[in-house]
Amino acid sequence: MAFKSINRLFEKEDFFSLGKETAVAGITNNSKEVKKNYVFFAVKGTKTDGHRFVEEAVKKGACCVVVEDLHTAVKIKKNYPEITVVYTDNSRKKQAEVSRKFYGYPDKELKIIGITGTNGKTTVSHLTARILELSGKKTGIIGTINYRVGEEVISEGRTTPDSTHWFSLLRKMRDMGAEYIVAEISSHALDQYRVHGTEFSGAVFTNLSQDHLDYHKDMESYFKAKERLFKMIDQNTPAVVNTDDIYGRRIYEKYKNLSGFGIQKTDFTISDIKLSDRGSGFFITYKKSRYKIETGLIGLFNVYNTAASFSILMEMGFSADSIIEKIKKLKPIRGRAEIIKGDGFTVVIDYAHTPDALKNILETLNHLKRGKLITVFGAGGDRDRGKRPLMGKVASELSDVIIITTDNPRTEDPEKIIEEIKKGIKDSRKVMIISDREKAIETSIETAEKGDIILIAGKGHETYQIIGNRKIYFDDREVAEKYIKKRQQMLPRQEKY
Repeated sequence: MAFKSINRLFEKEDFFSLGKETAVAGITNNSKEVKKNYVFFAVKGTKTDGHRFVEEAVKKGACCVVVEDLHTAVKIKKNYPEITVVYTDNSRKKQAEVSRKFYGYPDKELKIIGITGTNGKTTVSHLTARILELSGKKTGIIGTINYRVGEEVISEGRTTPDSTHWFSLLRKMRDMGAEYIVAEISSHALDQYRVHGTEFSGAVFTNLSQDHLDYHKDMESYFKAKERLFKMIDQNTPAVVNTDDIYGRRIYEKYKNLSGFGIQKTDFTISDIKLSDRGSGFFITYKKSRYKIETGLIGLFNVYNTAASFSILMEMGFSADSIIEKIKKLKPIRGRAEIIKGDGFTVVIDYAHTPDALKNILETLNHLKRGKLITVFGAGGDRDRGKRPLMGKVASELSDVIIITTDNPRTEDPEKIIEEIKKGIKDSRKVMIISDREKAIETSIETAEKGDIILIAGKGHETYQIIGNRKIYFDDREVAEKYIKKRQQMLPRQEKY
């Protein structure tokens, strides 16, 4: 990366006080990362205000500070005249603009597909990326599970990184040879300008249901954040939305350049759906042509996810026959309706952590069960409290047995989270409370009978629990496999199913 001067990274009107002209070595909004000749962005966050750390950044070697507080700008100008001070009305937005310049506009060299929505982002992004890879396209993926190019993992994932890391990551992936990037774009990312300025080559909207209202406060604000992705793209950019979803329909009707996918008649119309425990089959009608699609992914929600991938890639110019052949080869995503076989019973690991996602997976499993449906789940702490009783209600209506446990309680009292979930449950006779998540999983496996399905929901691919401020290793799949094996060892040979 060729280091850029401060003058080249900012516009003339940005400067509050010009210091020494310096080659910029790096950019960050984390004072702990500041080194000599870094630009430091003071960002007002949800938990802390970066303006508190401006002087610390200067003392650590920052050559330029970007602030949106006039008092701080005046103070730095007075005390550190050699430092360049930039005063802006939006540090996050300015950070994205500067990051894009600093990393040499990597988005212009890539075809980036942004996927947003409440549920399905991870599955749609992985399906789309895999189809691209099978088509011979070197593809990067940015999302919840990890950041990778092909099979080379760069780091653990986060739905959408901060703008400095976003553009840095795009540059790194391009330098690794990536042609396409498939990225999960969260509502937080759109609201906080993390992908501001990015030139997208495709966009997908999956659905919208209650989540993150601790941050957005109401569904309309949540929707408006998601909608920003479609304001960012121009009319020539391929984009598809789920028109069966009421919020997707709003986007579809407002932005006329989009295509819709769904069961109700639209551009890509889904029909003749057949679901089983071995996968799904359905047809998509598009421009008078009818395409048969078969996938090993289970459930109606995965019909929508597969249709989303099919639709966006068709709109981006890939042939239907090629996409369909590759869809047949796709495998389930880690922690998304992931199946583990026991002795006569089945365990399903799923990331479902919203009322709608929990409803989707439970409805699917109810069609597949031959015995009872046992649901093990909790709810995250320091997050949207309003969805907890809704999840309890869904679980009670669609499960035969419920084991309420911890998820990531964070700084909240786990027992109080459980009590809030219980408020949505009318029939307490089917409920067990086991706050220790490992013990809850063990109990579900010990008590399962032939034909039962156990759903372990909420954490999916995650390999940790956050308790207080500690991150403790915990993997639902490993724990389930441990107790399945233990049960098999304890059962007499003749009693095994």
